[in-house]
Amino acid sequence: MPAEEKKYGIGEIQEILNKEFPDITISKIRFLEKEGLINPERTASGYRKYSKANITQLSYILRLQREEYLPLSVIKKKMLDLKSGKVVAGDLTVMSGQGTDPAMIGAVPVSLDLAPSKTGLAIETIRELVEYGIVSVSEGPEGKYFPAEEVKVLGLAKQFFRYGVEPRHLRMFTQFVSREASFIEQVVRPQLQHKDPNTKRSAIKDLENLMALSQTFNQVLLRNALASYLPRPASFEMDEGEEEGMPQATTSAPRQAEQPGGQVGMTVPSPGPEQAGGVPPAATPGRPTGPEMFPEDSPGD
Repeated sequence: MPAEEKKYGIGEIQEILNKEFPDITISKIRFLEKEGLINPERTASGYRKYSKANITQLSYILRLQREEYLPLSVIKKKMLDLKSGKVVAGDLTVMSGQGTDPAMIGAVPVSLDLAPSKTGLAIETIRELVEYGIVSVSEGPEGKYFPAEEVKVLGLAKQFFRYGVEPRHLRMFTQFVSREASFIEQVVRPQLQHKDPNTKRSAIKDLENLMALSQTFNQVLLRNALASYLPRPASFEMDEGEEEGMPQATTSAPRQAEQPGGQVGMTVPSPGPEQAGGVPPAATPGRPTGPEMFPEDSPGD
């Protein structure tokens, strides 16, 4: 005989949702029920009892309000489409709270007990990652578990361990990210706290752009810092040392001179002083000419 599904009271529901939605209240849950968005069971004495499906529905509604600023009428239509089969839960990515981040594709929540077998990490290693603040454990209706985004972190940490990295070494990343997140938050916080929905929507877009820009900036800086160990990209340009090793041209192309009538022809080399029967030109001051360029040793040397 299958076990009966556990039901939750409205106070328990508020406590469960409060972890992701700190502003949730019992009054708001009742209001959503009054608007026909959820339909919990009621006991004979009139107490509300919520199922896991109700919890999923509430999370979906609250995410749509928080992330897409949709009015309740639009949210209600989406809920009806979901129930009627016009769309499936996989099409509404906000249903699972994963959004559309490509890095989260394939990641699903994993209970703490199953984490070693699902991730391939020893339970001691997982505990170290939790102790050092690399990942965090959440509390759900069925016990402790790792949300999808934390499962992704576990997978990335496992790849680091292949290179001899230990959990304690990964703390520097959380420290960097904490400072980086604080900086970006300061940039967009005034717009995020604005009452105008359009301003908030624009601020979220700015937040996403700043996150992407920060990732690219870090990647470029890291590559520049380690550039001396990386192979040089192929280039047609030569270094100065290579240019010095190249043989220098000893002759230059004959100059062209303009002939009478505007025609250009080859310049005839000027005859030397002896050929012209004239006097050698005076030496330019500071520049030796003739034999003085390579002076002979004096007889006394």
